[in-house]
Amino acid sequence: MVLKVSAPILIPFHDIDVLEIAWHGHYLKYFEVARCHLMQKLRLDWQDLKGIGVAMPLVEAHVNYRRPLVYHAAVQVEARIEEYQYPELKIFYTITDGQEGPLFAEGWTRQVYVSLPERTGLYEVPDFVKRRIEEALHA
Repeated sequence: MVLKVSAPILIPFHDIDVLEIAWHGHYLKYFEVARCHLMQKLRLDWQDLKGIGVAMPLVEAHVNYRRPLVYHAAVQVEARIEEYQYPELKIFYTITDGQEGPLFAEGWTRQVYVSLPERTGLYEVPDFVKRRIEEALHA
């Protein structure tokens, strides 16, 4: 089971550092753009989750930098969910040129489910979230 989306990004000038490559911290921002596209596709965007009293804060992130991104590079950032049965959501990412070209970066983020009213962790995947993911799998 894999749910995935790909988001196009054109590396802007303001993301470039003194070495004329994208500053390393921006890679997580690019991951986030793709993650937001994925969550919107699943109808699990922030507004949807807030409506049921659930938040999904990021608790861990990892990036493997393979090749530098340069100004005006047109890249594709893929975000994918490979497993959703646990009381956390781990999303995997790759940044490529969208063709057969190089892998610029890969990584993952881990988010947990939190009850907004109580601000406490949930120890199982909310039914609303399971339903939305299963609907996407069967669409």
